[in-house]
Amino acid sequence: MRGWHRTLADELRRRGHQVFLAVRPGGPRPPASLGLVLMLERMTGRSRPRAAEWSSDELRQSDGATNDAELEIDLTGLTGGGAHGRTLRPVYGDALIEEAAAAELLDGRIPSIGVSDSAAPGYPMMTRPAVEHVHDLGRSLDNLNARLVSILARAADMAARGRKIAGDEALALRDAATWSTSSAFSTLTHAARYMLAKILRRAPHWYVGWRKADAARLTETMAIPSGGWTVLPDDGQRFYADPMIATWQGRTLMFVEEYPYATSKGVISAVEMGPHGPVGMPEVVFEAAGHLSYPFVFERDGAMWMIPESSSLNGVDLYRATDFPRGWVHAARLVDGAQVSDATIVDHGGKLWMTGTVGGGDASTWDALHLWSAETLTGPWRAHSENPVLLDALGARPAGAFYKRGAELWRPAQDCTTGYGAGLALCRVTKMDDEGFAQEIGAVLRAGGSDWPGSGLHTVNWADGLEVVDGCRDRKR
Repeated sequence: MRGWHRTLADELRRRGHQVFLAVRPGGPRPPASLGLVLMLERMTGRSRPRAAEWSSDELRQSDGATNDAELEIDLTGLTGGGAHGRTLRPVYGDALIEEAAAAELLDGRIPSIGVSDSAAPGYPMMTRPAVEHVHDLGRSLDNLNARLVSILARAADMAARGRKIAGDEALALRDAATWSTSSAFSTLTHAARYMLAKILRRAPHWYVGWRKADAARLTETMAIPSGGWTVLPDDGQRFYADPMIATWQGRTLMFVEEYPYATSKGVISAVEMGPHGPVGMPEVVFEAAGHLSYPFVFERDGAMWMIPESSSLNGVDLYRATDFPRGWVHAARLVDGAQVSDATIVDHGGKLWMTGTVGGGDASTWDALHLWSAETLTGPWRAHSENPVLLDALGARPAGAFYKRGAELWRPAQDCTTGYGAGLALCRVTKMDDEGFAQEIGAVLRAGGSDWPGSGLHTVNWADGLEVVDGCRDRKR
């Protein structure tokens, strides 16, 4: 039994389902080379996967008659032989077994994941998950399986209400009996190359770019401009990221996350912007006990406010400026008890809405968008009944402030399909109300070439004729 199987059973019970565990014999054993890669990761101290490991405890079938169950969630990777009329199965790419996901990851690809419903055969509901450590197989499998827990639990809720779980496209699925591991695991050469790449990989160094822009800003043209960017310099002992422009009482400032390598803890810094760019270097204007980033700074009700990302402090906190840009006092805790990333607020449809992605456990913070609403800035803020309102590594995690194109509401989001902050997805919000959330992706912009060099394009914001973005370049460890 996998560690994540136990987590799934616990989550189903927490949602009010009565759960029985049953053993179904048969099926191939995992390839030995897969176990070797996971063992090497543990030996080198680079990974301590939990959900992807086999449990050493003997699985004992739950007491009670399972033949009366209304739904079966089959985790064996086999098809057929189910005892009940309706069955849900986890899907990895086009296969029903976890080893297929491992093969994709070893080949440098991130598989889609989802759930297959026997009530809607051939049309599995799929999503693009986020993998936070692409060179770490154990932790990558943890990310996938932790997200599958939420997908399968939600599918069970839908099945209990009589709904079918189905996607838009037909897909022929391979089970454990037909899926071959020979191409991925026939020798240890691939695994050794994988381990070597992980040990020697270069580390990302984030950097901020700014330019003067008005009508031709990136969010309007939906393209990376072919020049005009000036990089905010750093001393190599820290990086700057998550830029935000704020104007108050005739002054324009750029707020950034400053991350000194010596402390490994982010703080919020700011630098005044003059007619020719930054006046000096960013200086620390706010710090807390935990790591801070994504300084969402905005004006409302005649005051300046800031919501820094403080997921390490397990909540979302609002601060009001008393001596802008340095003096900040705590005004309210908007969300408590959740690891919310990149909280972003917008006034829409007569109320305030806040978006942010939520992680927890082994699940990624990149792909699950949650929504809250409130009548006033200080709350109370209410979680949306459909949270997470979006599960997608392409277009979930916020990447800057909402903006308008004509009468339409748009939002920038991170494209994390190939890694954190790999690109920007510009998304038109088509629905955001008490019934749900929906968006359409208008463009996906990526780094590379002379327009925006490096391996990432992560955040975009605009105010007072200045456009700011950030990205990353690799550097030696």
